[in-house]
Order: sequence, then structure tokens, then C-alpha cells
Amino acid sequence: MSTKVCVPIMGQDKKTVLEQTEKVSEMNPDIIEFRADYLDESSRRNIAEILNTIKKNIGNIELIFTFRTKAEGGESEISVSDYENLCLTAAPVCDYVDVEVAGYFDVAKKMIPDIQRAGAKVIGSNHHFDRTPDDEEIIEIMKRMESAGADICKMAVMPQVKEDVERFMKVSEKLKDMISVRIITMSMGELGSISRVCTKQTGSCITFATGIQSSAPGQIDITMARKLIKINQGCHLKGNIVLIGFMGTGKTTVSKALSAITGFQEIDTDAYIVKQQGRSISEIFEKEGEAFFRNLETNALKDISEKEGQIISCGGGAVLRDENVKILKEKGIIILLTATPETVFERVKDHTHRPILNSDMSLEHIKELMSQREPRYQEVADVIVNVDANDRVLTCYHIITELEKRGYLLIP
Repeated sequence: MSTKVCVPIMGQDKKTVLEQTEKVSEMNPDIIEFRADYLDESSRRNIAEILNTIKKNIGNIELIFTFRTKAEGGESEISVSDYENLCLTAAPVCDYVDVEVAGYFDVAKKMIPDIQRAGAKVIGSNHHFDRTPDDEEIIEIMKRMESAGADICKMAVMPQVKEDVERFMKVSEKLKDMISVRIITMSMGELGSISRVCTKQTGSCITFATGIQSSAPGQIDITMARKLIKINQGCHLKGNIVLIGFMGTGKTTVSKALSAITGFQEIDTDAYIVKQQGRSISEIFEKEGEAFFRNLETNALKDISEKEGQIISCGGGAVLRDENVKILKEKGIIILLTATPETVFERVKDHTHRPILNSDMSLEHIKELMSQREPRYQEVADVIVNVDANDRVLTCYHIITELEKRGYLLIP
């Protein structure tokens, strides 16, 4: 089942809501979410009229009614009785009604059948804007929402570290087989935005994207979301994707994100050498010298490049040798990631595993090294992508667009 893309409208009054509805409808999302918690109090009293007008104006596009409470990251406080009345008023008009089951369990269990009898499906939801719960808690909450009668169970969490995102996506994948209803899961923020497009792994039936404005941290543009979700469902790569660039430009981060989206195997050349040698890059540099390491690097690239359909993340000095460039270009397209010296310095200043910086971890030294290497990078690159925005999903989108344009990436 394909993932539907939902875009929010979040106006404070009827006029603004209808203006946003017109603009969002032109984007032709699969679903529009009306976030009623953004309405001012006077407009909220006319909720039935507003909903009927929205539904009339959006034609065949499905509609979700959501009042997100303050407790779960929304804009407004509301009494339990008012919350219940709003949800029940929305039910005859909307395709889905979002119900915060975890926060209103007893009320939710009572009103969910009434919402369903009125014709709407219920999205049982739960949001954690400060953390990613442990696996057991996630599973327990989702099962509890299912037991309350929700047609779809939704959970959104906030990661603190990248491992939170990886863990949450794995739990989501397990949940597909643990509960009988459809699920929506997302890890929020820039760190978690990858989860919004890797729906083949997570099993999410809906993903939330930005139209006019975002309703949660980490939402991405609707056009980008659609393309990346399509890529995530299956694609074919001719040759290899080779990522190059100065240290700190995010080659490893981007290659992992690209791998998650495309399903292609990701190989880090430095990690490959470390595994072969049984020691760190710093140790090799210290005991054997740079020339010895560069020979190891060339041999590693020969081994890795025998296969196709891979994402190869190269060390910063890998393309300084003509032989290495020849090896990589024979079966691959070289993507250069660029960033300002200031961006690089901020990313690596606390690192202790960068051999060529260990003697001088300063902005001036980074500028000097980058000025020496940048002409070579530019010379050998087939595609150049700037990463100063520090947005891995946006970077992947730019890379994928270029690969598709040049015939390297084929979508069935």
C-alpha cells in the first residue's frame, strides 16, 4: 500500500483558513490536515461551518480534523468536554478525526465509536516533543490506542541522537506485524526527517509534509517528500554513487541517509580499511605514515569498486591520486559535498580522530587545507552539492535529482 502525503492548513480565522485551503489544494496532496488548534476562539465557535466549506472546496482530497492540545505540542488549551465536542462535530464532515488517545483514554474509548458511526476513521495519536520513549513504551502505547478502537495508530517522537531515529524506525518496522491496524510513525526534527520518507521500512501509511508552513519540526516540502518516498519504494542504480569532499562535509552522514532512502549498500572507505587492518586510521598514520595509508586506500577502492549499486563514501584525500579517480569513475559518478571552512570547523573542532588536523585544530589551518584541496575536488567532481544548510534529506534530494537527470538512477 502506497504512503499518502498530507499537508496542513493552520489559519487563525475562517478567511485565512480558506485562503490556505485554496493554495494547498493546488498542490494536490492526498490528504489535507485542518489544525483547528490554531483557530482563535471566536472562529472555533463556527467550526462546523468552516469544516463544511473546506470539504466543499477541496473536492476529492481527503480531510483530517486535528485539534492538537498544548500537552502534546499544540497551540491551544482546551477542556475535555470542548475537545470531545469538537471531535464529534468534525466526524460527519471529515474523512479522519485525530484523537489523542493516550491523553484522553477514557474519553477516547467512549467517543471513538461515535466518530466512526458518523462516518470518519479515527487516527489515535500520541506525541513526545522532548524524547523518544524506549521500545517497550512505544509498543505499549500503540497497542493501547489500538485497544481503544483507533483505525490508525500514530506516534511522533523527538530524537536526541541519531541512534534514537534508527531505533524508532526499527520499532516501527516491528509494529507493522504486532498490531492489526495501520500505523503512522515519525521521528521529528532535522535529525528524524529521514523517517518521514523511509516509509517502506517504517510502514507509515501517511507522511506529513510542508505546503505553506510546517505543523511540526522536520517536515519537508511536499514535492521532495513525494519524490523521495517513490525512490524509497524501489529504484535501480547504474554504477556507483561516490561521495567526496573535505572532512566534516558530512559524507558519512549523507551516505547513510542515501542508503536508507534508496536501499543501496553504503560503504565508508575509512571504515573498510579500519576493519581490514584491525586498527584506527590515526594509528596507521602514526605508525606507518600517510604514504602507507594512501596505498591501503587505493587497494580498498579497487576492491570496493568491483561491484555496482553502492554508495561509496571516500576519505578526504582519496581523490588526490589520479589512479583513485580513474578507479572510481570507471563504474561511478562522483558527487562533491562542499561547505564553508566555518561550517567544517564547527563540525570537527571537538574531534580527535582527524590525523591531518590533530597538530593544528584551527579555522585558519582548515582554510589553508581546503584551499589546497578544493581545486582538485572541483576538477574531478561530476556533481557539486553544498551542505552548509546541514539538512541531510535536502542534500539527498539534490543528489537524487541529479542522478535521475543524468540517467544513473532509474525509477520503475
